[in-house]
Amino acid sequence: MRGWFGVVLACGLLAGCGGKPVTVPASAAPPKASVAEELAVLAGGGIAVPAAKQLPAGSAIAGPDYAVRLTEVGAADHLEPAVVTQFGRMQSATGVPRDASGPIAAGAGKEFVFARLAEVPGRRTEPSPAVKARLRVGDKARPVEGLVAPDSVLVALVPAGAPVKLVVTDADKDQTVDLRTGAVGPGAVAAYLKPRPYGETSFKLVGQVSGEPHQTDVEITVSAALEPYDHRRQGTWAPAGRTWLRVWVEAKFTALGSLGGTVDMRQSLQLTAGGKAVTVEASDADVTNDPVPMNAYTISDEVRMEVAEGSVQTLQVRFEPKGAMTRDGKPATLKLTGAGQKQLTLR
Repeated sequence: MRGWFGVVLACGLLAGCGGKPVTVPASAAPPKASVAEELAVLAGGGIAVPAAKQLPAGSAIAGPDYAVRLTEVGAADHLEPAVVTQFGRMQSATGVPRDASGPIAAGAGKEFVFARLAEVPGRRTEPSPAVKARLRVGDKARPVEGLVAPDSVLVALVPAGAPVKLVVTDADKDQTVDLRTGAVGPGAVAAYLKPRPYGETSFKLVGQVSGEPHQTDVEITVSAALEPYDHRRQGTWAPAGRTWLRVWVEAKFTALGSLGGTVDMRQSLQLTAGGKAVTVEASDADVTNDPVPMNAYTISDEVRMEVAEGSVQTLQVRFEPKGAMTRDGKPATLKLTGAGQKQLTLR
């Protein structure tokens, strides 16, 4: 009796009462591994680039918030299991099921393109969500998922042999690089492919605050840099052939009285480059009381001026505070002894 029941049960599971095959529920079938139709994703740098071809050293683009170069490119008609596994962990961007493990074919007339992104020598940036990327495949564009950053690999499913360009947008400016050849588009900003020119000088002068019984040492630091993009002015690119000269000034000193008020930077800071005066941007710097020690004060500010590219390599600097300073609520001045010009070189 037990044997007969076992035969009937097996028959019921496999063929049904009428002897017809029973379809296995879809949920029991293994998932079919495939990628999103227009896959374009930045994945981990550990992915191997198949049939890798080295790209020219100049295959690089950079902006205020990023810098990357393409080092190698390759193509394949399928994704290896290791890539499929990684894509399963990124399924929202790739469409690959989390438990997928086998290779994935590109399909007829298509291929997977791989391009490795690396650091631009001398430029190190943190990945920024403000930087957006897209692929231009022929005459169509598609967004690239992930943060534009070195140590990653761009993988895209494209028509076999189709022209493919990476377009990166930063501060409303597009820059492009050809994935097949590494050729950079005409909108590239060369200034961001190298360290920004920067210089600094520090010196000490003797100062006298009106109303103070004693003189004070005044420690002054002036630094400067050149940049094509001005973050501070609601995001402004310098016109073609021009750049922003960014200058920081800090003066530290002590006083027995209570100091306050402002310093007019246009009157106080004098800049000369190549024998020509640089007009300082109007700005009022506050005289602030430092928390430690209680009688310490700081005047600090940043100003930016638009200058011609290549016109500033060495700056002659003179700083002597002028403006609406106060001591114990009354108008005051800070006179400096030996406030001659100092020099800083931007390298």
